[in-house]
Amino acid sequence: MAALCSFWGCDKDEDHLSEAVLASANTLNFEAERAAEKIITIYADADWVTEVPDWVTVTPDSGTGVMDVTISVTDNMRDGAEDNPRKAALVFKGRTLASRAEVLIMQNGDKYRDVKEYTAGELAALADETVISVPSAIVVAVTTKGFVISDDKNTDNIFVSNSTAVAVGDKISLLGTKSSDSQKLATVIDCDEVTVLSGGAVNYPEPEDISAKIDDYTSSKRGYVTVKGIFNGSSLSVSEDAKYSVSVVDAPASLGLSALTGHIVTVTGYYAGLAEPVQRIMATDVEDNGLNEIVYFMENFEWLEPYSAAGSAGRSVETDDLSANAPALTSVTVDGVTAFDAVEKLGYKFIYDKNDNKRIYLQQNYLKFGKTGNHAGIILPPIDGVPEAKDNVTLSFDWSGMRQGSGKIDPVNLIVIFENGSDKVQIDIPELGWEEGHKLEWVRAEVSLKGITVNKDTKITITQTQWDVSTANRWFLDNIKISEPIKL
Repeated sequence: MAALCSFWGCDKDEDHLSEAVLASANTLNFEAERAAEKIITIYADADWVTEVPDWVTVTPDSGTGVMDVTISVTDNMRDGAEDNPRKAALVFKGRTLASRAEVLIMQNGDKYRDVKEYTAGELAALADETVISVPSAIVVAVTTKGFVISDDKNTDNIFVSNSTAVAVGDKISLLGTKSSDSQKLATVIDCDEVTVLSGGAVNYPEPEDISAKIDDYTSSKRGYVTVKGIFNGSSLSVSEDAKYSVSVVDAPASLGLSALTGHIVTVTGYYAGLAEPVQRIMATDVEDNGLNEIVYFMENFEWLEPYSAAGSAGRSVETDDLSANAPALTSVTVDGVTAFDAVEKLGYKFIYDKNDNKRIYLQQNYLKFGKTGNHAGIILPPIDGVPEAKDNVTLSFDWSGMRQGSGKIDPVNLIVIFENGSDKVQIDIPELGWEEGHKLEWVRAEVSLKGITVNKDTKITITQTQWDVSTANRWFLDNIKISEPIKL
């Protein structure tokens, strides 16, 4: 019971009590036995009194104005052993409810002295701060911040915030405290002991597909769910019209998500709540359904690796190294075939001025065009199978300009030309717009093929416009693709 003490006695007139009371601390922690006293300061504009828990002593227990007080506690013992931890509010008060300063007094103890045993399926119904013992549970999912447990009947699924190394299928026991996370889902925190009893496998229930109801789905439990969408590197987009996306919470590297940007993936796991506008899932499985596109043509020049190795080709763009080795395609030979001829054998054609084909260069699995006063470009091989009258088919490629020793960026103006007989369409590629000294980097160019016919007879040229200049207009090319995104 709390005792109310007054400087004048509880039955005295309270006219002299303070209108404002403050304390220099909000919380005090004490050891279970032989706890040291603690001193805090009380700030008031008049008299103040106290409400004191029966195991706490305050000296003095009333006063006037600003005063230091000493707080002590009795040993927290029962039958010769530490009792459960305890806490209570110590109140310094004045005249009104507003003139109160509460200090939370907490004393250590044996939190597991009277602990009860529960199954994983019983935890969600417990009040927060209930101390628990779970003698047997199955690990059904693992994240970088902890793991999810269930019982053998999949009654309920509870997240355990703990760094103990466990694996899916492990049978474990644990001691901890039941709580709720920011999504109001049951969680075990302050987990003092996790013991792996044995290994095993998990028999997962049939997951609930929430893809079609992603904007409306909610649950007070960590149900087993599945969702399909496009992974953008951090979340899944389920559809163009969906307001909510999906985040895979604290995904371990073993799921391989980092390699699936731009892919259609199916994520299965345990629902982890809504943090608008994101639905959260702790994943047990990620299925790669391939890139989010239909690819009609793709060239990444990785097949040039033997030539790159033979010519000790460097990587100017990736390393920002202006002096990285870039041998002419005509000078690098593998099995008696030059890199220049190997590219043209695949149906490509190079264009160049001054009858000088030595101005197309090899970097490590990509191409470099031109030198000071010499210019070049490339014609793609015949491409068939690209649908007509499609608004969302694009030609894309990575490119970069070159920087001069002075820091000036070569003023390259790239164009893409589509020729079908006498019909010719020219598309300008946006200039880089880099300031002097800009670090070399790849820039993605995209050209819409809306209204443009592309078939086996179409001539597609990627080149620059300034063929008559004698200055440097050098550029790099990689990852050419004609594709169409897939709508989910």
